[in-house]
Amino acid sequence: MFSLASTIVLLIIALGIYFRKNQKFHIPLMSLAFVIDLSLVIIIEVQRSAIENVVSEAIDESPNSFVLFHAGVSLLVLVMYVVMIASGSKLKYDRSYLSLHKYSSMLFIVLRLTNYATSFFMA
Repeated sequence: MFSLASTIVLLIIALGIYFRKNQKFHIPLMSLAFVIDLSLVIIIEVQRSAIENVVSEAIDESPNSFVLFHAGVSLLVLVMYVVMIASGSKLKYDRSYLSLHKYSSMLFIVLRLTNYATSFFMA
């Protein structure tokens, strides 16, 4: 179920990118992707106690670097959503944020794709 939902989020993000010059479609699509992604994080936390597992993994004598990498990327994806929302909302009033929004979006895409790829190897 999580893989399907994550795939749908990537398709929504792809549509959002396609409509990047049309705010009427871009903003609702990217907002929907954020809401679904955040919901997935909350569901995973409730069902799997993900944060507790990552913390215990981090303090373990021989931590699983892959789990820590995936968790770090996942956290950065959420941070980048906030950066994207903040810079995107400022664009309405100040076009000087365009470059921040554009380059942040490139980093966001790399992180989200990395999150997607690594999620298939998580239990």
